[in-house]
Amino acid sequence: MKKSITIGVTLAAAAALTGGLLATTASADTSAAKNVPGKTSFIAASPSATVPQRVFAVVNADGTTLRGKAVASTTTLSTGTYDVRFNRNITACSWVGTVGLGSFSGSTGAGMITITGRSGTNNGLFVTTFDSTGAPANLPFAADVICS
Repeated sequence: MKKSITIGVTLAAAAALTGGLLATTASADTSAAKNVPGKTSFIAASPSATVPQRVFAVVNADGTTLRGKAVASTTTLSTGTYDVRFNRNITACSWVGTVGLGSFSGSTGAGMITITGRSGTNNGLFVTTFDSTGAPANLPFAADVICS
């Protein structure tokens, strides 16, 4: 027990000296992994803290941006094919997407989406949307990019 407290204090001191941020788990936290009595978690600040760690785009069926974070542009390339660009490099990130309206009314029905990095860029996604039969279709979608 004394050894783990010493390590915790050492980590806290190291994080404080390097300008990191300290965070303790709250007692209201219901996560089994974090809700360990007597444990403290440490989160070090990234030197590039001004770069958003998560960016996203909510795109209308016609390829226009409904809303987003750090979105540079959204464009329709052809039926069901879109180019989404962000204001940051996303090569070290992962991305996911879903077909659906970005509002609180209506629905699109069944649809599918594929997302990959846009060839020749470091900030773009190549998105394709399909109807329930697998045919390319202009459908609204959301793309979420998570970076480390």
